[in-house]
Amino acid sequence: METNTKSEDGEQASGSPRPSKPKDSVKPEEKKRKPQNHENKHQKNETVAEWDVAVETPQISADDSDTWIVLTKIGVAILSFFLFLVVFVSTGLTRVIIHLMIWKLNPPSRNSPATLNKLGGLLQIVEERATMHCVSNCSALNTERSQIPSSWRCEPINNTSFCQLEEDTPTVNVWWIWGLIIAMIVPDIYSLILSSWRIFYKETAPFNYKMLILSIIVETVHTIGLCLLVFLVLPAFDPITASVLSFLIVFFPGILSFFKLKFSTKNLENIKRNSAKVKNSSTETESKTTKTENKSISHNIVHNLLPIFGLLLLVVSIALSSDYINRNQNSDDEKVTIITTFISSLIFVSVIYWENFSIFSPMKSAGENGTPNTNTDASNFSELKVFLKSYIRSRREKVSLITTIWKVAMTIAFPFLAFSVRSSDGIFDFKVVKALAFHGSAKIMTLTGEVMLESQTYSSFGCHSNDIELLVVTCVILAFVSFKSARFACRVYLQIWCFSLPLTLSLLGTPLVFIAILRYPLSWTVQQCSVVQPLWELTGASVEEMWQVIVVGILGFLSCFFITLYIWTNDGSKLLKCDRLFRKPPYCGIFLDLSLMLTRCKDTSEQTTEEIDQGADSINPKCLDKTNSYYTPFVYFCATMWHETETEMTQLLKSIFRVDYDQHLQLEHERNIQKKYKNGYYNEDVYEFEVHIFFDDAFKARKGKNGKPIKGIRENDYVKTLEKVIVETAKSVYGGFELDKPSKIETPYGARFEWDLLTDKAKLVVHLKDKILIRNRKRWSQVMYLYYLLTFKMREVKDKIMQEKKDKDKVVKNDGRDKEGDKNNADKKKDEEMDDLKNKMMKFSANTFLLALDGDVDFKPEAVTLLLDRMKKDPLVGAACGRIHPIGAGPMVWYQKFEYAISHWLQKATEHVFGCVLCSPGCFSLFRGSALLADNVMKTYTRKPTEAAHYVQYDQGEDRWLCTLLLKQRFRVEYCAASDALTFAPEGFYEFYKQRRRWAPSTMANILDLLMDGNTVRKNNQNISRPYIFYHLCLFISSILTPGTIFLLIMGAILTAFPTIEPWLALLLNGLPVAIFIISIFLAKEDTQLLLAAIFSTIYSLVMLVVLIGLLKEGIESQYCSVTTVFFCFVAGVFLLAAILHPMEMSCILHGVLYFLAVPSMSMLLIFYSVGNMHNVNWGTRENKSQKADDSSNSVQKRFLGQTCSIGDWCRCILCVTEKDVEPVLPHESETDEDQPEGETSEHNEKPKKQSEQKQNLNDDAKKSLDKDTTAEEKDSKKKKVEEKTKHDDNSEAGSKSKNKSKQKPSRKKDQPGKKLGMFKECTALDEEEMEFWKSFIKKYLKPETNIAESKKETMQAELIDLRNKVFFFYFIINAIFVTVVYVLTQVNSQQNTLSIPLPCSVGETQGKIEPISIAFTLVFGILLLIQFLGMLIHRISTISHIMATTKIFGRKLDTKVPMQKIEKPVTLQDEDPIVKAADVKVSARQRWRRTGIALKLLSGEQRQRSKTLVDLKKTISSQLETIKENPEENKDILELYSNDPISRASIRNPVSILRKKEEDTIPGPSSV
Repeated sequence: METNTKSEDGEQASGSPRPSKPKDSVKPEEKKRKPQNHENKHQKNETVAEWDVAVETPQISADDSDTWIVLTKIGVAILSFFLFLVVFVSTGLTRVIIHLMIWKLNPPSRNSPATLNKLGGLLQIVEERATMHCVSNCSALNTERSQIPSSWRCEPINNTSFCQLEEDTPTVNVWWIWGLIIAMIVPDIYSLILSSWRIFYKETAPFNYKMLILSIIVETVHTIGLCLLVFLVLPAFDPITASVLSFLIVFFPGILSFFKLKFSTKNLENIKRNSAKVKNSSTETESKTTKTENKSISHNIVHNLLPIFGLLLLVVSIALSSDYINRNQNSDDEKVTIITTFISSLIFVSVIYWENFSIFSPMKSAGENGTPNTNTDASNFSELKVFLKSYIRSRREKVSLITTIWKVAMTIAFPFLAFSVRSSDGIFDFKVVKALAFHGSAKIMTLTGEVMLESQTYSSFGCHSNDIELLVVTCVILAFVSFKSARFACRVYLQIWCFSLPLTLSLLGTPLVFIAILRYPLSWTVQQCSVVQPLWELTGASVEEMWQVIVVGILGFLSCFFITLYIWTNDGSKLLKCDRLFRKPPYCGIFLDLSLMLTRCKDTSEQTTEEIDQGADSINPKCLDKTNSYYTPFVYFCATMWHETETEMTQLLKSIFRVDYDQHLQLEHERNIQKKYKNGYYNEDVYEFEVHIFFDDAFKARKGKNGKPIKGIRENDYVKTLEKVIVETAKSVYGGFELDKPSKIETPYGARFEWDLLTDKAKLVVHLKDKILIRNRKRWSQVMYLYYLLTFKMREVKDKIMQEKKDKDKVVKNDGRDKEGDKNNADKKKDEEMDDLKNKMMKFSANTFLLALDGDVDFKPEAVTLLLDRMKKDPLVGAACGRIHPIGAGPMVWYQKFEYAISHWLQKATEHVFGCVLCSPGCFSLFRGSALLADNVMKTYTRKPTEAAHYVQYDQGEDRWLCTLLLKQRFRVEYCAASDALTFAPEGFYEFYKQRRRWAPSTMANILDLLMDGNTVRKNNQNISRPYIFYHLCLFISSILTPGTIFLLIMGAILTAFPTIEPWLALLLNGLPVAIFIISIFLAKEDTQLLLAAIFSTIYSLVMLVVLIGLLKEGIESQYCSVTTVFFCFVAGVFLLAAILHPMEMSCILHGVLYFLAVPSMSMLLIFYSVGNMHNVNWGTRENKSQKADDSSNSVQKRFLGQTCSIGDWCRCILCVTEKDVEPVLPHESETDEDQPEGETSEHNEKPKKQSEQKQNLNDDAKKSLDKDTTAEEKDSKKKKVEEKTKHDDNSEAGSKSKNKSKQKPSRKKDQPGKKLGMFKECTALDEEEMEFWKSFIKKYLKPETNIAESKKETMQAELIDLRNKVFFFYFIINAIFVTVVYVLTQVNSQQNTLSIPLPCSVGETQGKIEPISIAFTLVFGILLLIQFLGMLIHRISTISHIMATTKIFGRKLDTKVPMQKIEKPVTLQDEDPIVKAADVKVSARQRWRRTGIALKLLSGEQRQRSKTLVDLKKTISSQLETIKENPEENKDILELYSNDPISRASIRNPVSILRKKEEDTIPGPSSV
């Protein structure tokens, strides 16, 4: 195991390699001096703080997450048990129904001498049921029936007083035959639909005629064998025997298992030869590795021997079955026919399962993993073997489409052909065909006698054709439910409990169920219909009489168990695609359980050809080269900050430190498992990470002598707050353990602070951006970290790999291993090395992820892991977002809680199911590195806006635009509802409107972009189809018509509440406030618009109360005979069901009333406001309040220049102020800054030389009175008041002059080369290579636009206004036309009543009807809401599967949360008093002292107050993890799935770890074999 340890040689803070030694020789000295200073500070603090004994211990916040975890586990346990019941019951019932229908094809008859369908004669006819006495007239069917339903038809016996239920020639209703046909072809129809969907809407492999020929042959053989069994062989037996004989369809898989054993034996011989070589070697590691592999191969051979034993049992079972047929069949000809048909059909049916048992499927070809093989036969695969391997791996959708149609046609045609051949009236009798087509009747010969085919409505024993149809439909539904549920179980780590166990029990339980059915046949009569044979009863059966059937059943069951033993060796995979879990065909409708068991893949590590083409091999964590390495995901946490408050910063940092703590525990737990149990164990939930926070406008503003802004040298108050919050939050989360001092680095864009975190080599990096040096705003911060992390860092990875390769080549050259022949192949070797490098870079980029975060987001470690699961599932997933929960206080936040809930429950879920999510919010989304590096994504994202539309699409909603770019380049964006994140939402009405003013136009612009480019998007992205484009087109149109629809809704509410009002007056009353608001958009300022919006929103809320009352009134009066009432109930029902299906978010439904009241404001006024202010491209939220205050202060200072702060001057300031022409130098505009003592602000240090001392003093007073940011300034302010009272004093005047001189003196030294000012004197220099990167990168992409011509600004503003006018006019005219049309229809209907559609109900004496307003509202929203509801239901199933797969139940996997749950979180200054024994006399006193606070213990000297760092925390955690008591038996079973070879983690941080040389190859991780 390669452990990750911290570097102790002064590793560079950025983590990048040093290009040369001279740099390394300088920087370690600087870093050695720096800790000494910190140590001195700590010592000083300790001596000063000896009296400060009051302690604020870290508090563990109350959290209800533990309760939800317990409830989740209980829910998962209940769902798991329910899933087991569903699979077991549905599979068992399907088998029972199938065998009953098969028995109906050949009912037993006393006239037939054959006893095969009578259980060897053990089934006896019950005479009192078969023949009954007539009470009066037999023709009237009045019979004396004992427990026999009167609906059973009884035929009178000639010239007797008896009638009989038994028929001389048993009648078979053809519906039984068609029922079996339907059960057989439904899986093929499902496969046909699936293949068609993928061909039309997905990327599929090209058509291969060789695969078509092979598939046609295999499917034809399988179909013939299945039809022979169903229509000829199995009907010759009773249900008990038939269900037992169905165990024997594993013949061909057993034969292939024999060849696999031979193949494994050959591998074992090779391993033994290698072991002999290793014994002569001196390397102990190689010997141990070979022994491990020898043991692994031997273990595989044992697993292969059991299927061979199963094959032997199968052969014995077939022999006993043939003997049983021979004993119970009188006709010698029929004996040969039955036995021959029986054996051949078993072989034919089992041929379809050859793919899963082929030696080419689970075993890899020699040389495929990079290992040279000297065996020519093994290394050079024949063309046939290569073809078969590609056939197995391919989905072959186009081939499946043709073969499925062929198979369905054969299944339907076979009964016509087979029964025509077996006709009693001659071969190919057309009567049989007509009878099967429900016309007439015909007699055919079965293998045990003669039956009559007929198609009458009455079937037998009280059953009619509709009863048969219902039974067939039930069977089909149960089979499909079992198929889906069984596959579901394999994807959520429930394979053993909910797949293997119920399917095996259904196999074993079917014969036992039939024993009970045949023993008590009358008990299975439902509504006077019996689908069994109630005249025949199993009486007096004993083991001696049934020994052959019992033995065949036991041996057959054991043969099935041993041949399918692989389904018990693992517990499934987490969210793996079904194409990787199961082979074709999907399932068999007749032998459901066995087909699922035989198609379950033995090796799920093999990827399909389509997945490899899509790049799935790049996301496969298992390394397939010469190493035993695991590609560890690397996650960059990238947060952007600007003007976040302390609370918001704390929320983000707590989340980050929680992730750090969780990952460290899981990594340490993994190491302990490797140390105690298996070296090859790895935790899939462990990933490497770094945290990068990009801080916009991080420095205080400065201006030079020319008045232009210059580089800042002091961080602003927001950055200072962040530094303080980082230290305090880390101490809180880590239990009092403190972070080390950060390393500070000067960069071309500003500065960078780096903290080491708890997890090995993890860092927290804060990038401080100076707006003078680099572009501001969020999008440019994203561009900044995209290029830095995905290009510069990835290039470092490439350099490390190449350097390692060069070092290896040098070793080889020095050892003299290179030969002359190798030099001739230098070009070939170079190409191979380049291909290898490309492969590694592709894997690293595909396993590198960027988690985009906002500065106020809160999330838990599990949320990141769940997003990573989505990424690992599909290589085409370029981004994944979680469920965003708005937090805050006030009505606006309540409204947003419901709005966010509905948006995620319905809209995002529907997008995920039917296509792709269009927007992955930037506050919490995970992006794949390789997707961002794709063409036309990251490069296009750096595009600067040059047109008016660009400002709207690019900068107003940058996260949505980035997702649009990903969607255009074939990548998928997914929504993971189980991953939760919380973010602060706007709490004020104005702020909310400004936020949506940005979002709404950007959303419409990006959706319109996708719709306009729909054909190209569909061509590139296989997840976006025509129906999905049409869905969004309808949604887009409905969003445009939303204002008009809401306008009509309010108009209808006014008419409902006040019936006497004319429609034109209602239109006028409703349109007046809308018209006023629209006029204000064009004429008034933004604040005025927001004021009017707030007023009108309040009024409209009252109107919506009227709407609600009107709806309730209409509903009560109409008794649901109203479209509006029905639609309202439908919408409310959808929302309520959605809330019930999201139990953790159910409280959001309570805010639905507020959402309803705010509909006019948010769906009408807000849209007008957003479109009308489209030209305003300001951010709107988190505006710089301090900057606004400074601007205001500046204007005040200009007006009051020259006034002192005495009482008289204050009066003059108020009454008669004169403005001065001289513009003062404001605090944030000081010309120079230099190094100052602690506590002083650099902006107060220098004044222009031309000003007099008096003006300079006045300016100092003005600055000190306005700037109150620092404590030093407050002190200066107090001094100023004293100086004002003695301002004419000579001493103070002299002091002022000397002070001014001291301030002016350093100005000459400003900006001297090598001179570091302000905070930069504590910073170290950046690596030269990275320095060059930043300089060139900023110059090309992020250079701030400081000198923009006023003409250009005016031109762009004019273009934005022009765009606003066009879009607003379009919105307005469309909605005006829509409202006008509906209004006119309403007027015409009110006058003539010709447009109403009558309903089949009435409201009292009034006929119910549909009005135009109801029609408009229903058509716009009803259908879309229904589609979203269906999408939500499907997505809920996906979310439940994800939760079940990640929740430990029944020991399915090692619990990765063991360290979090079983160790107590370490806390500094915790009570170290040993546990008091019960026999101690002073127990009570000691207990009281233990409960005493830390302060008294510090005063008493019992404890010593000292700071503890993360190094101490690591030691504490390591010691506590050693005390965890594991379950050895559980771990033993689970860890058997892992290799014992040591495993190393490979990531972009340690790329060369995958290049460690090993003599043998073993792929780590779970194995299914």
